[in-house]
Amino acid sequence: MFAGPRWAPRLSTDLCHVSMMRIALLFPLLFTLPLYAQYHIPDDMGEQFRFVRIKYDSNSSSGGGQYGRRWNRRNAWATDWPTADVNLHQAISRTTELQLYGDPLVLTLKDEDIFQYPVLYITEPGYWHIYDEEVLLLRKYLDRGGFLIVDDFHDYGRDLKGPQWENFYDNIKKVYPDKEPVELPQDHPIWSIFYDIDPLSAPSTKGYMNWDDDVYYAIYDDTGRITVVICYNQDIGDGWEWPGRNLGEASTVSFQMAINFIMYALSH
Repeated sequence: MFAGPRWAPRLSTDLCHVSMMRIALLFPLLFTLPLYAQYHIPDDMGEQFRFVRIKYDSNSSSGGGQYGRRWNRRNAWATDWPTADVNLHQAISRTTELQLYGDPLVLTLKDEDIFQYPVLYITEPGYWHIYDEEVLLLRKYLDRGGFLIVDDFHDYGRDLKGPQWENFYDNIKKVYPDKEPVELPQDHPIWSIFYDIDPLSAPSTKGYMNWDDDVYYAIYDDTGRITVVICYNQDIGDGWEWPGRNLGEASTVSFQMAINFIMYALSH
């Protein structure tokens, strides 16, 4: 199911130049991450991995949309791209035994090629619009063993959800009308499968939020497997893009979280 080469987006010369400058900032941080941590890749997990970002249409109303946004993020799907994705591949290559197959990809939820890859990533779901055709394909993908990381949206803090959460929630409920996101407990194996991470003390890359505002949710299938992990009031993709900042170890933890999520997806 999850194997094989697919297309990668072509970058402009200027974008490649900027990306390489940011990638150069990654290497000092990589040497602070332990090699291979405490986890060996089981033989039956396969050897190749390729990170896939989902391209989507943003909500079209520039006047604020259903939930009163003040602006429209036309290319919200591309936030932190491509540098974040390339940096994540570099971190995976250095700190795990996974073999990477080609460059990170960009696909849509209308593309059946998603079934070739075990992990999908959606950023800025506060602006995400999902079509009926995409709903059906994403549910099918998740039911067949796929895994979705949702990242980079925020409202007013831990105890007060707002328009970005509501937009995400409306979309995911089309995919899972029978299930609810629930907060991931601190002792869930996903936090220790590769790196030991305390989600309660993990810093958010959103420096203007309180230290405990970031919340992590999951949606489970009927067997108890996580199919969707949700990083709310958090932006781990920002940590991948800007490793040189690493405010309060936020970038280090961002890479560690991503690798834990990927390892969980590949082993469940």
